Parts: sequence; C-alpha cells; structure tokens
Amino acid sequence: MTDRERNLIFVKLGGSLITEKSAPHTINYNAIRRIVKEVKEAIDRDQALNLLVGHGGGSFPHPIAQSFRTSEGFILDTSVRGFALCQNAASTLNRILVDLMVDYAINAISIQPSACCIAKDGEIADFFITPIKESISNGIIPVVFGDCVLDTVRGCAVVSTEQIFSYLSGYIRPSRVLVFGLVGGVYTGDPRKDEKARFIPEIEIEKFNDVESYLGDSYSVDVTGGMVTKVKELIKIAKMGIECEVLSGGSGYITKALTGEKGLGTIIKPVNMLLNDYQLTNTAKR
Repeated sequence: MTDRERNLIFVKLGGSLITEKSAPHTINYNAIRRIVKEVKEAIDRDQALNLLVGHGGGSFPHPIAQSFRTSEGFILDTSVRGFALCQNAASTLNRILVDLMVDYAINAISIQPSACCIAKDGEIADFFITPIKESISNGIIPVVFGDCVLDTVRGCAVVSTEQIFSYLSGYIRPSRVLVFGLVGGVYTGDPRKDEKARFIPEIEIEKFNDVESYLGDSYSVDVTGGMVTKVKELIKIAKMGIECEVLSGGSGYITKALTGEKGLGTIIKPVNMLLNDYQLTNTAKR
C-alpha cells in the first residue's frame, strides 16, 4: 500500500443527514455546517490525510427521481425532462456543500458523475477517473455525489454514492470507507421506527445473508435502493480487502472516525488478501 492509499479515506455523507428529507429542496444547515467544521478539524490534525468525499441526494433529487421514475430509464414522455431536473437538483446540493467546504478553507472541488460516467443497465460501465486521481495526488478533495447518468441500455439511470465508491475502489484504493448517516450503524430493523431493532456491530462477508434478511424492509427506501442496497455495495468493497464502516454523522463522530477511531458504528470486515481477481483485472487496465 502506498502512502497515498494508507492516508486516503472515502467519506459518504448521507442525503438524510445533510438535507431535510421530508421537505423537498431543503438543506439541514446546522448539520452541514457542523460536518464541514469536523472535516476541517480532522484535516488540521493530520496534514497527511487524503479524502474523497461523496454525498447522497436527500430531498433534492430523490423526489424528482421518484416522480419521473428516473432510475427505470427513458420510459415516459416526460423522462428527458425528469432527467434534466433530477441532475440539476443533485448538482445544486453538491454545489452548496462544496461552496461551504471552500469557505472553511478546505480545498475541495466538485466532480459531476453525469459528465464523466456512463452506465449500462443501471451499473457503472465507464468512468473517466483521471481528474479524481490527479486531484487526490495534489492534495485536493474531490466531491462526488449520487447522480442520474446516461445509460446505454435504459437511456438513463441513477447511480448511488456507494456504487461510485465501489467502482473507484478498484482503481483508487482507499484505506477505509466511512458512510455517515442519521442512524449509528446497521440494525436488525429501523431503530427510528422499531424500538426492538438490535445494533449489528460487525458484518462478516460470508455471513451477510443472515443480515440481509433483516434489512429488506427495515429502512425507508429511496431511489438508490435503501440500506440493503448500500450494504451490498460496501460488501463489494470489503471483498477488495478494504474496511468499511456505517456510522452516525452526529456531533463529533466525523472527526473521531477521520482521526483513526474505529468501531463507532457497524464495521464490514474486509477480506484478508493481498490481491484478488477484481483488483488484478483493474490493475491490468491502468
């Protein structure tokens, strides 16, 4: 592992964390300011820290994508209009976050997936990642986001931040992947609705089927598939030998996690191997 990889962390900020999901196009300004301050504090503590930040769409693109069924493709007379509205909403939220990061003296830039990513039947098929790699190499923080992209089969599709992280992990290897949300990890049910829901401190890849049975209908589902789909993408990353953690984005957690503290949420244990077939295939492409 190179020094860059050793110090590189992928950070996902959940859409429900930075927006008011019940109110369309509404930012949670208290949360987003606090989060940016915590990221800045972590960077100031460790000048060698490299980050790639991604975020969900929350109340910005999700209501539009649901209304126009954007994840299904160009299936309606209004699908193209819906695609334009959805992409604009997603990029607007991204611009707000990046603006705030720059205001707090964080050297962040926006990377728009719809401009550099192509899907095939809902899965990322091609991604021009050179600007992301060069940004990280120069100490710049790329900020990606769940976005609607053009799709060679469906016409268009919605790709989640977790999908983007999964794809990028095969080319730009992070030391850890941290997914921050309203809920402090993975539970056997939605703890906001089910007081009997039990916290799952650790997920082993080979035992994921046992956990999946709990997740199916446990969390509110968005256009990118809800908690079960997110965890499945993180499982893919863990299979590359990269540790993932799903944890709370509440006060103090982001700084703690970025400065090395582990076990704050649910850890998805990585496969312990030097190089698997996935990495060998992607290494050959570089």
